[in-house]
Amino acid sequence: MEFEDLKKIWDTQNNEPMYAINETALHQRIHKHKNKTKLVANMNEIGIMIIATVTGGILVWDVIFDNNSMYALVGGLAFFLITLFVFFSRRNRKKNEHRFDQSMLGELDHAITNAGYIVTFARTFMWWFLLPASIFAYPNMVLHDAPWYRWVIVTGGFILSFLVVRWELNRIHLPRKKKLESLRDKLIGDREFS
Repeated sequence: MEFEDLKKIWDTQNNEPMYAINETALHQRIHKHKNKTKLVANMNEIGIMIIATVTGGILVWDVIFDNNSMYALVGGLAFFLITLFVFFSRRNRKKNEHRFDQSMLGELDHAITNAGYIVTFARTFMWWFLLPASIFAYPNMVLHDAPWYRWVIVTGGFILSFLVVRWELNRIHLPRKKKLESLRDKLIGDREFS
């Protein structure tokens, strides 16, 4: 039950409007929002860590077993550093999860904090993932005299990654965060008038 879906009940004795809140249903809804933002954050972090670790591993493997250039080793280490960055960001986020109480407002604050984390993760994606990846990819293609189609594919991949993350940020994450903040403002306002 959304806050806007609350039903107006008329008091038949004095004909004054009253509002009723099904707090249990609202708390369950907020709990679901908290779990959803937590799930999205976990999926983003784990997905990026897997991608960066596998990519770094392949690059290091190529250096060791295929006598590839040492430049690939630098690229592999860069991807491992990305994995460490995401790992420590995840650890800090999870360490702060226990500071929220289990009340309706506490869970809502937790959901808002997770939503803010996801927004920041998406907003800075270009700087901590795409930029290091491109710093490795483009000079590597120059060193190995990559054909034109590889340049098109790699550039298209970077552009598509950026656009997908921005689309998801603007269409999903920011609206979700604003919706949760709006609900919090309404709950706080409702408690002030009680």
